[in-house]
Amino acid sequence: MTAIYNECLKTGCFPTNWKTARILPITKPGREDSIDPTKYRPISLINTVGKVIEKLLIKRIMYHLHKIEFLNDNQYGFTPQKNAIDTAMEARKFIEPQLEKGIVLIMAGLDAKGAFDSAWWPAILKGLREAKCPRNLYYLTQDYLKERKAVIKTSGFNIERSITKGCPQGSCCGPGFWNIQQDPLLNITCTKHTKVLAFADDLAIMVEAQSIGEAEKFANIELNNFRVGAR
Repeated sequence: MTAIYNECLKTGCFPTNWKTARILPITKPGREDSIDPTKYRPISLINTVGKVIEKLLIKRIMYHLHKIEFLNDNQYGFTPQKNAIDTAMEARKFIEPQLEKGIVLIMAGLDAKGAFDSAWWPAILKGLREAKCPRNLYYLTQDYLKERKAVIKTSGFNIERSITKGCPQGSCCGPGFWNIQQDPLLNITCTKHTKVLAFADDLAIMVEAQSIGEAEKFANIELNNFRVGAR
């Protein structure tokens, strides 16, 4: 197995048999009685042997990205030595001094709908190129994203579909790939009145100003910048 994994890393080849995920729909808490299909979270059960090479791949990629300090520091999700509490404390550090001075603050929360399911593969690969990712890891990622399939099996039916976007929920690579794709949003130039924090696919945009009208103006400018940047 070691020889196989080393060859995959060396040649940038991810075996096709490891690319099929069996989808297990898990009902989201509190939505048991809903008839909306979005009440399910599609967890991907992936070949265990394939998950090992995924882990080897993403650990090497993230080591490279953190070594060159490529990823924005304002991303607190899926990041070593950072968690949700750190995100809250950083937000508090920005908010408290402003409130003590009587300054107006607006916070806008953005949540990417179906974030992992709609992750755009070209953006992930573009991020790896910009980070000058080692060539073998780039080619392995490229091959990992090709010809992927998802299967749902029950006693009554068997459905198989080709996948052209998204990071499998339950995969080892998904969290790291999401941070790579989202990083350009965090690098958007904001006004000096603004602080942006991210935790995984949740974004908080905090704006301070001397009046409500001015704060609304700055907030609308920033939200428009993020709307354009997300395209």
